[in-house]
Amino acid sequence: LCQRQLKAQQQRGPASQELSALKTENANASLLPEDGEKAALPERTDSARFLQGQEGERLRDAGRAGSASISQDIEIQVEKGKELELKEQFDALRREHTETLQELQRAHEQEKLLLAESHHRSEAALQETIQALNSQLKSFQDRMKRVEESLLRTDYKKHIQEHGSPSPFWEQELESLHFVIEMKNEHIHGLDKKLLHLETVEERNLLLEEKVKTLQQENEDLQVRTQNHLVMARQLSEELQAARGALEKEAQLRDQARREKEELLYRVLNAGDGSPFPMTAGEVPLIAT
Repeated sequence: LCQRQLKAQQQRGPASQELSALKTENANASLLPEDGEKAALPERTDSARFLQGQEGERLRDAGRAGSASISQDIEIQVEKGKELELKEQFDALRREHTETLQELQRAHEQEKLLLAESHHRSEAALQETIQALNSQLKSFQDRMKRVEESLLRTDYKKHIQEHGSPSPFWEQELESLHFVIEMKNEHIHGLDKKLLHLETVEERNLLLEEKVKTLQQENEDLQVRTQNHLVMARQLSEELQAARGALEKEAQLRDQARREKEELLYRVLNAGDGSPFPMTAGEVPLIAT
């Protein structure tokens, strides 16, 4: 602004010099005879008024140009402030998205670890079940060997000794029947234990399946939220790029308008000089673009 005022004062120089010269001529003319002074007075007065009017018009044009330039500078600062605020909002949203994504990933990893531990525990429990069943099978086989020495067989032999031996066929049939009954009882008892254990394992498997479904749903929700965050971040980035491009184009157009006003002001102030408006190498018209 100070440079523009100094430039305006420099541009007012020729008119001020003309006024000073006119005042000097008026002072010198005061020494002339009274008739010559009266004859030259109207002409000098008109010339002074013309010069004063021209200088006033130039001053008003310079003031309007300065005010317009100040307004443009203020608008540019406001636009830069808006761009900075938008960039800060975008950075804050990106940080929030990153933190949320990291938190969700940590929660997902923790759930995966819990599920893996639960799976290992279930696998260990099943292994124990297999070992227990093998042990029961071995015990059952041992009991089969001891069937012949059971209390029922002892009582049967005692009954034979007291009441006489039946025919070999019925004796063999009774022994087979007692043997089958003992085996069935042992087998039923083992099946009851196995059934109870399998019910417990089935309940555990159902709980694990529910946990797996819950984790899968949470994983899908996490993927959807991540995708939404990425889309939002991409939209904000595109809006920021568009706003930045519009701001740059508007700044270029304002610079063009400012240069045109300065050129117009220069031509008005130097109408009789005929010198071209000074233009730097980088100043090219942008309206056509």
